[in-house]
Amino acid sequence: MKNNRIALILGATGLIGGECVRQALASGNYSEVIVFGRRKLSLAHSRLTQIVGPLADASKLLNGCKAHDVFCCLGTTIKKAKTKSAFKTIDYQYPVEIAEIMRENGAEHFCVVSAAGANPTSYFFYNRVKGELEKTLQSLDYPYLTVMRPSLLTGERDEYRLGESVSAAVGSLIRPLMKGVLLEISPVEAQKVAQVMVGEAEKLTNGLRYQNILVIKSRQIQESDYQGV
Repeated sequence: MKNNRIALILGATGLIGGECVRQALASGNYSEVIVFGRRKLSLAHSRLTQIVGPLADASKLLNGCKAHDVFCCLGTTIKKAKTKSAFKTIDYQYPVEIAEIMRENGAEHFCVVSAAGANPTSYFFYNRVKGELEKTLQSLDYPYLTVMRPSLLTGERDEYRLGESVSAAVGSLIRPLMKGVLLEISPVEAQKVAQVMVGEAEKLTNGLRYQNILVIKSRQIQESDYQGV
């Protein structure tokens, strides 16, 4: 496996993003892992580079930044963002702007965390924004685009979300009974999502990925045989 590729990870302080950093650093695929965000990670590694600053300043901070694979794990909730406009800025505007910048800088693969139910014509605002994001990214002429559509996430968060905690607890009890299409609504571990993201990038490196655009649904994430660390 080649080990001279560079990864850029967005949203590294989040649940999936943090796992993605760990998986990328453990992978033999990357000589450098770059993290871009407004907060510095409390992590030191010989192959980790951190670019700290507002996402709104991406055009300046990422000027000249080179990466083969871009992993976008940006995301918030309307409750935390407080307004629909602020939510769309984080979940749509910033990912699109950074995707455009990195494509101009020569990035080959953009991997984005979307959501189960993403649809640009959805009645639900959250799903509609995620669907619009997917649609826009498909128009940016990336050689490869990977869209992750996980359902409810489980894992250790820095913040406490009551609704997700209750749903995850219930989901953990009934998960052994959920098979086939029911896995589409079953909670999925953030670590598993990150394993599949980095695994797909490794497939590209090894010439084993043939689809230009690949949408990976929650059921497929849970049934995948990718093994991380």
